[in-house]
Amino acid sequence: MFKFPLVEPEIAVTDRPGESFEVELMDLGSSFAPRELGAETEFAFYDYPKESAPTTERRLVLTGAHRIRVTRRVRVDDFEMLEIQSHYADVGADYSGPPAFWNSILNETGLSRTVEVQAPGLETWVYRPGDKTPEPRLLRPGLKAEGHEPHHTAREHPDRLTTWRLEVIGAATVSIGPKPYRCLRAHWRAHAVDGDTFAEYFVADTGRTIYFRRFNGPSYHIYGELEGNAEIRHGDVVWRHWYDCLPDHVLVIGQ
Repeated sequence: MFKFPLVEPEIAVTDRPGESFEVELMDLGSSFAPRELGAETEFAFYDYPKESAPTTERRLVLTGAHRIRVTRRVRVDDFEMLEIQSHYADVGADYSGPPAFWNSILNETGLSRTVEVQAPGLETWVYRPGDKTPEPRLLRPGLKAEGHEPHHTAREHPDRLTTWRLEVIGAATVSIGPKPYRCLRAHWRAHAVDGDTFAEYFVADTGRTIYFRRFNGPSYHIYGELEGNAEIRHGDVVWRHWYDCLPDHVLVIGQ
């Protein structure tokens, strides 16, 4: 069903030392969809093939995809929000079932408030409001920010928060298959109830996020299972690579 290549295309990252420019983030970051009503984006997950011997040279394979839709404007607790609908499907499946989760976020003030929407049944909706530190929209090399957000996987403990730190490392050229992009490289480190995580992502000078890499720290429960995957050292921690995400707008379909 998917329009994505079954094997992750060749990706090359080349740093651009000393280069500095600003980018206004126009999408939802790791969810990739533009921040506008009616927007729709699909993005692919690429993971290490389980049957291969551990090596950093393995090509990652398609394991699933998300479809993100910005469906409507809603008001919750006197806040106007954009409602975000998300479906996930494994390879060989489709998006025909109910949404995996719904997320409503305040668009106009820089994501300063978030509302989780659960669907216990097809006709039952439960809203869980929570405060979230505004995320920077204007990115530039050297930018640093930190904050918190609700811990989305600990629904029985709504008072628990995920704390995060963001740093824009610098400029880089990212080539995905034959196409190069002029980007800013950002690092995101988070501390949550279920362990520490690290992400590296790249935002093109168009304002669109084009490439996302997820890593787990030693406190994360599947860290041991990732032995043999690519590693990165940041903040005196060795992080192990889990998966990559690529959105549909950067992939050469059929390649």
